[in-house]
Amino acid sequence: MQPFSLLYYCKQQTASRLIYCCLLLIWLLINPQIISSTDAATWYVNNKTGSDNNNGISENTAVATISRAITLAGRSDILELANTGIPYRETMLFRNLGGRPDRPFVVEGNGAVLSGLKAIDVAKWEKVKEGLFVFPLDKTPYGNPFLVSRGKRIPQAKSLDLLQTGEHYWDRSGNKIYFLCAAGKQPADYELEATLRISGFTLTSASYIVCRNLTSEFFSNDGFNIHGDCRGIRLENVIARHNGDDGISIHESGGLIVQNAYVHDNFFGIQDVNASRSVYNGVLAERNQIGVSLVGGYHSLVDCQIRNSIQKEIDIAGANPGHLIGAEYNPLCKTILFAHNVSLFGNGNQTGLSIRNGATAIIERSVISDSQTGLMVDSNSVCHMSQTAIIDCQMTLKSTSQNIYFDYNYYTTGQISWQNSLYQAGQFSDYVTASKEDTNSHVGPLKVGVDGIVELPPGSEITKTKWKLGPSAPFTSTFTSDNP
Repeated sequence: MQPFSLLYYCKQQTASRLIYCCLLLIWLLINPQIISSTDAATWYVNNKTGSDNNNGISENTAVATISRAITLAGRSDILELANTGIPYRETMLFRNLGGRPDRPFVVEGNGAVLSGLKAIDVAKWEKVKEGLFVFPLDKTPYGNPFLVSRGKRIPQAKSLDLLQTGEHYWDRSGNKIYFLCAAGKQPADYELEATLRISGFTLTSASYIVCRNLTSEFFSNDGFNIHGDCRGIRLENVIARHNGDDGISIHESGGLIVQNAYVHDNFFGIQDVNASRSVYNGVLAERNQIGVSLVGGYHSLVDCQIRNSIQKEIDIAGANPGHLIGAEYNPLCKTILFAHNVSLFGNGNQTGLSIRNGATAIIERSVISDSQTGLMVDSNSVCHMSQTAIIDCQMTLKSTSQNIYFDYNYYTTGQISWQNSLYQAGQFSDYVTASKEDTNSHVGPLKVGVDGIVELPPGSEITKTKWKLGPSAPFTSTFTSDNP
């Protein structure tokens, strides 16, 4: 019963009943959550059978676009996407719309896909010379846009002069796309599309939102982009792939929890910055240029696997974001990482874990393998590493920091650079003597399984200890079959 209906009812009653009704009315007014507890609405979106002329309140009257559903939605509502097999080619933007701590706004993706692609009008291609065509744009979107042919990214040249057959060059200053076709072909033969939308799931000062079972792909900037005063954001069972910049990224001082995600084939798989706070559990990141980049804020990676990154698996660095008040005095902006039960598989890349510019990392029960350098800590940074294995890296670790703790670790033979002194593979004891670190650590043959578990050699001295190396349980992911 609404308060004003109650007031009308009270006017018709006796004095005793009137007093009771007035007290009830006051109680309802000071407890508005009781009045609104049934007000949450579910808005249905279907890009195949829906229409933006519908009311959106049932599956049969679903709207066609996410943007229309968001204009209809109110605080703490539910957005229900139909997975029609057709990507939703739009940005999901929440600006100053969300929920409460006790009742968040919910986005149920049901496995649907957000796509930043737009088809290229073949009639607008202009021939420059044999095989070379140019496409004029009104403007170039923010980020790192690129061309796509039949769902596959087309290789991108660094300059027009370096353009090779089958590649494209995006002239951002001139707002033009150049494409060099194979002999005898024209752009129309490639079914070209471009990443002309900036970001997918996008929040601007929107708090207490749960988004689950959603894929965000082919945006020029980020798949999941969180800006401003965003508290209590939660992503569950999401995929971020083939985005020009970040798969997932949170900025300013926002708070984010990610539970079970797959981020692949972006530039940065994850890039969290400023004074943000993020917690990642059960994340698989692979084939990104940099798997995880953290530049400011506090971040936790637990039961995660970062692998096959082109440059680095994890790179963290302190920051001084000028747009945040007092950032230069805020220790949170210096970047803190807690990594537990994490496996980093480098496949020959530059670095497994890089700690720079005053950042702090705590690494426990983790594995770093197959990078040129396993762990790098610069002179301004802090690292606490224990019960961790660094395997098959040419440079096991490189540190010029005096503020570290290394012990109860296990290394395969490799070089160690300590305070600019280089220790060769057979000089581990010399390194221990000089550094006073790793006094309870071991060097010897070691293998790590694809599940992240370290396989100890039979009869190894370390098997007598009670602690384990690497993750305490096999890494599992429900997304390993996703490979578009």
